[in-house]
Amino acid sequence: MLCKQDRHPTDDFPQATVARATPLQDQSASWYVVYTKPRQESVAELNLQRQDFETYLPLFKVIKKQALRSGSDQNAKQEAPRCPPEPAGSSIAYEPMFPRYLFFKPANQKQSIAAARSSRGVHGLVTFGTELAVVPPNVVQTIRELEAQRNDADIASISPFQPGRRVRLRDTALEGIEGVVHAVGAKRVVLLMHILGRHKTLKVTHSQLELV
Repeated sequence: MLCKQDRHPTDDFPQATVARATPLQDQSASWYVVYTKPRQESVAELNLQRQDFETYLPLFKVIKKQALRSGSDQNAKQEAPRCPPEPAGSSIAYEPMFPRYLFFKPANQKQSIAAARSSRGVHGLVTFGTELAVVPPNVVQTIRELEAQRNDADIASISPFQPGRRVRLRDTALEGIEGVVHAVGAKRVVLLMHILGRHKTLKVTHSQLELV
């Protein structure tokens, strides 16, 4: 994708979703794309809204790991596997689907989009050479549907720890031991492990695992 000199090119944004703006295009029906400053998607969105632009920042539901509560039993390393120390658990967060990208459009045909370039949090507008890139309404609608589908999903379905994946325990008395995911729930993951010559199952939280 060719862009203006003032924005840093990235491969994160799907190039097939944008097109060149045409002189006869109805600006009020077109979505334009802002390239924001690092981690300032929400800042840019708020300031564009204050200028009466309509905005759309697609958000993606992710699982965030949290630290364990204090008080784990270090002596458990010498014992057969039991349930690891109780963690603070995992939490749900919503992050930009396309980091540093934000869709916007004018409220009506008379509103100029020039002010968007200097809006707080905005690094620049995405262009093809000297022409503004636009995203068709049907593409934006498809992104909205994908966003809703992802954000309506439960933790088990979006967890990276799916059945059959090999994982490693972290931040527990059994840290470093590997196993295979057997089942995934909203709060716990069931592992199959081979320890001391025996096959065992162990229930842990999402935050106590990492992919191998």
